[in-house]
Amino acid sequence: MQTEIEIKFFVANDVAPALSNLMNLLDIKEASQQRLGNVYFDTPDLALRRLEIGLRIRRCDEFAEQTIKCRGQVVGGLHARPEYNAPIDGDLPTLTAFPDDIWPTLAERDRIQQQLIAQFRTDFLRRHWLIAFDGAEIELAWDQGEIVGSLGSSRIDELELELKSGDTAALFALAGRLAKLGGVRLGAQSKAQRGYQLAGLGKPLARQALTDDKAMSDTAAIGEGLRHWQHHEQLWLESRGNNEVQQQAFTALCEGVALIERRATGVTAPWRPQLISLQAHLAREERQNDHWPADLSALFLHPDYVALQLAIAAWLHQTAR
Repeated sequence: MQTEIEIKFFVANDVAPALSNLMNLLDIKEASQQRLGNVYFDTPDLALRRLEIGLRIRRCDEFAEQTIKCRGQVVGGLHARPEYNAPIDGDLPTLTAFPDDIWPTLAERDRIQQQLIAQFRTDFLRRHWLIAFDGAEIELAWDQGEIVGSLGSSRIDELELELKSGDTAALFALAGRLAKLGGVRLGAQSKAQRGYQLAGLGKPLARQALTDDKAMSDTAAIGEGLRHWQHHEQLWLESRGNNEVQQQAFTALCEGVALIERRATGVTAPWRPQLISLQAHLAREERQNDHWPADLSALFLHPDYVALQLAIAAWLHQTAR
């Protein structure tokens, strides 16, 4: 088992020239590209989904590997989750290849095995670089392709940083360099989550209630605020053409930002001045002379906005250690 620690960005604009310039400044140990085909499996009643387990077979040329990703944590754009890999020859995963203790019972594992079916697929070109950075080794992958399910397809254009060795501080530092490219934003949704929706098996995004419990620690409340903020940022983007839902999403996003600001008064938070600036901007009607872009689509891609979310996520990760 390994614990996958990565930061994911969704790419909205053409970042190729700026990324190329950045790569010329970095210490690149390896570089390659592969065409990857992935099929994701579950039972008709979504037993794996309920267990928060993702199961796929990935193929590249003549090589095939089955992977299970278990429940983990997503803080900001930082994903940390246990991952198990095993080679495979056939077209259907073999669950006995994975540790027994990840299943509620072996009988449940065997029941799932008997009912596995393919649910959706992802196909993409992965460009890969292994980078030595601040005493760490970090893998940068640029995935471009599509997710295909029974309800249609969706574009994949993602940059992922995965920590291979070293401290997560280096991971966040390199992520900060990517944020400055512009045209990217932090992503909390995995390819599997998007795939379940395209297969008609996932719940559509909707407004969520904010948990603002005074009994929560400041750190826990700030984490809840960031989750709420980013969830409703995604909801706003997915609700183009529906002004009512977009307004609800914007209101909820502001609630998340406000919760972080309130609880940041009780901790040492070097990012608080930037947060106060953003909060004031979101509350204004006249923003033409403001530091932040007035249009939300542009704001979500603004390097300082992305850097602020990264700084909060890095602080949360460091505080939890």
